[in-house]
Parts: sequence; structure tokens; C-alpha cells
Amino acid sequence: MSQGLVIKIVSEYCYVLSDEKIYECKAVGILRHQKLKLTVGDKAEFEILDEINLKGSISGFESRKNLLHRPRIANIDQVIIITSVANPKFASYILNKYLAFVEIIGIKPVLAFTKTDLIDSNDPVIKEINSYKNIGYEIFLINNKITSDSDWKRFKTIFKDKISVFTGQTGAGKSTTLNHLIPGLMEKTQEISKALNRGKHTTTKNELFPVDGGYIADTPGFSSFELSEVNCSELAQSYSFFKINLGKCKFRDCLHLKSAPGCFIKDAVEKKQFPEFIYTDYLKMLEEIKLIEGGRKF
Repeated sequence: MSQGLVIKIVSEYCYVLSDEKIYECKAVGILRHQKLKLTVGDKAEFEILDEINLKGSISGFESRKNLLHRPRIANIDQVIIITSVANPKFASYILNKYLAFVEIIGIKPVLAFTKTDLIDSNDPVIKEINSYKNIGYEIFLINNKITSDSDWKRFKTIFKDKISVFTGQTGAGKSTTLNHLIPGLMEKTQEISKALNRGKHTTTKNELFPVDGGYIADTPGFSSFELSEVNCSELAQSYSFFKINLGKCKFRDCLHLKSAPGCFIKDAVEKKQFPEFIYTDYLKMLEEIKLIEGGRKF
């Protein structure tokens, strides 16, 4: 029995990468009868039926450490959140919403900021970006026009031995970044829509691509994350700063509101230990979730 990584699924066929070969496989009856649905990222156990034509039959797969449902991808090590600093302008709320969601599902976030050539080092956005680094997040400043600099070289080292998912705001340069990482990848990139000040969706498939000793995926459906998918309690324990200080608030069910008595997070914001702009975005998300749940505003 051989083992390999499911890198693509088309109809009833799974494409499994093993020993630098890609085998076209079908799942055997036992998997179908047990209604076990294979997904991209699964570590499959398969039998080689035809070595010349690279055909195989999958009999099982290893237990998953995680599973993203929309789109389906398993065993993710990190999520690369792509955010532009300009054109479209830096949108902290969108980034902080992605960040909260990634933290809630328990996957490591990595923040990559693109189009850095469009601003100078004194731009106020740089201060906000560094705020993420100050509270423990791994950040990268990327110029997609110069891919030979030290920042790009450092960025490329994070993919080794990992399955990485790419997501981010529309028009931020996600497909362009992928094209630089994987030369020859036929991902379309479109011009920014001036009327809407946002890019058009250009990625339509879900597939793992080998790069720098690891695998990366662009996941178009991931960008449709909605706050209706989480509740207030989950959001209150989302950011890593919230997690490491869990239990330090006066009340166990504290939502870190401005009116909350004895709230460690609120006090940390006042002491400038946690960025106020992220806290403001958090409160906005909390209000949205409350309205979705049918309750009154806090």
C-alpha cells in the first residue's frame, strides 16, 4: 500500500501526489459505503493499479487535524491572509474579520501585506501593520514588482513542509502573489475596477500546488466568510492576545465590551497593550453578530 497527498479532486477522480508522481485514483467501495468524502489535503492510502498509466485505488486516509468546509481542504498548517496597503486601500476591518475567523478555527495565521511600493515608510498604515507584529503575529511586507528582495526571500521560507491556504480581500494581489511563487501558474489577474475600487474575482478552482518544499492553495470560497458563522463567545476568544489572557477578566463570559467591569482586554487597550483599531473592529463585529442573532445592540 502506498501513501500520498490528495492535491486535486475532479468529479469522481482524486489526484494523489506520491514520490513525485501524480496518480489518478478512485475511492474503493468501503469508503463510498461509509460515506467518507475525500478532500484536497487528505493523506491517502492507495494501491497502485497501473504504474505505467499512473492509475490507483484509494482505500483510506489518515485522521485529519483540521478541515475547512468552504471550500473543502484538510490538514492546513497556516492561512496566508493577503492584504493590500493601497489600491484598494488598507481595510483593517476586513483583515481583522479574516484574522478572527482563522483563529477561531484553530489554524495559524500569517499576514502578508502587498503593494508596499505604493506607500512610503512614513505612511500611517505602517504603524498599524507593525501593531500586528507587536501582539505576536508573523507579518511580511511584499512588493510584487520586486521579488528578489530580502522580504520575498524570507516569505518563501515559510512554506516548507506545510500546507498553506491563501485568502484575502478582493484585489489585494492574491493571484499575483501566487503567480510569483509558482512560475507558470496560469492564474488570471484582472485590472482593478476603478468604479468599485476593488478587484474582480479571478480564481475559480481549489487545488494544492507544490512550492518551496510545501503546498499552497488558493481558496476562492474562503473569501465569503460571514459573521453568521460564529457566535459572540467564539469571537471573544478569537485573537491570540485574547486567548493567552483567557481567565483574566472578572467574569468568565466577558465579551470585552467598553462597559464590561473588570475586563482585562478593555484595560489592555487603555494601556496601549492591545491596538485600539483592532479592538474597535472587534466591537463592530460583535454588534453585527448580535444583530444577526436577533438581539438588541449592546
